[in-house]
Amino acid sequence: MATYINVHGNNIPIRSADPSNPNDGQMWYNTTTRTLRAQAYSSSGTFASGGTIGAARSGGNMFAAGTQTATVISNGATPTSPPPDYTQRTDEYNGTTWSQGNNSTQPAANSLSSAGVLTAALMAGGYRGPLGRTNYVETYDGTSFAAGTAMSTSREGAYGGGISTAMFVSSGGPIGATNVTTEEWDGTSWSPKGAIGSHAQGGGASGTVAAGLAFGGNTGYPSTVSVSKTYEYASPTWTAGGDLNTPRSYGAPTMAGTLTATLYMGGNQRPGGIVTNNEEYDGTSWSNTTVLPAARENGGGTGTSTAGLVSGGQAPGQTDTSLEWTGAGPVTQTITTA
Repeated sequence: MATYINVHGNNIPIRSADPSNPNDGQMWYNTTTRTLRAQAYSSSGTFASGGTIGAARSGGNMFAAGTQTATVISNGATPTSPPPDYTQRTDEYNGTTWSQGNNSTQPAANSLSSAGVLTAALMAGGYRGPLGRTNYVETYDGTSFAAGTAMSTSREGAYGGGISTAMFVSSGGPIGATNVTTEEWDGTSWSPKGAIGSHAQGGGASGTVAAGLAFGGNTGYPSTVSVSKTYEYASPTWTAGGDLNTPRSYGAPTMAGTLTATLYMGGNQRPGGIVTNNEEYDGTSWSNTTVLPAARENGGGTGTSTAGLVSGGQAPGQTDTSLEWTGAGPVTQTITTA
């Protein structure tokens, strides 16, 4: 039987850092970490600790936009007491470390809708303490916020997705409301679109105005109940999609995910509590995948179904930690004797 040495020889490359794009099966010795490394394939996704945020943060949901290596979060709630404890603080992630950015310009908010990427994003609506739910909009250019054109309807916890020049916002609170209206931003103005199938607040959303997704959330008051409904958006029309396996709200969606590849990480099952559930949508149905290391809700979710990021949240107290998600596929591993 042929061995690795018979086939490849024993000349394993010596490197000071892992190669940027290793081939499947490639091996090397990393002199910096003093480990033998190899490129393998994982049939399931994994979570790993990301950078520590400069301040603990949660939100239902906070503003979050971008990718795993270029994310911005802002607003949401801090551990400050007494409430309202909302913040205008902004933090950016470069894939390794978090740094504080410029504050938002309008009153601090919770339960926001988000769209876009770090250098071109929209933050819409939200609950702003004494002001209640609002129709406020702010733009973010990678450095600073500026007031944008207000939506026609005040919303909190509404579904929101898309890009900075083409965003959809639908439904939203308060809990117990029946609002199912949708409006869409085209880079110049907001216009009404088709109604979503049922009302919810605090759900997740991803995709674009041409191929969007809205899922989960809460309905009912005072007996708040999490829902499993999913709706697919092809402007101006919503259609029913496959239900979540576990009804949830206030999870972390991958905002840069697509109609055919989105994650919904963590959240709260009401009645019930915070959960570790993690589900992936393939354009037809949701499937359970690798759970979070610990229960978490109200985090900011960005990235894709293969490279996601959960920022802050409650686990169960407010946290300054972040988690990086790597989906199934090639993965670099350390070779041990275990």
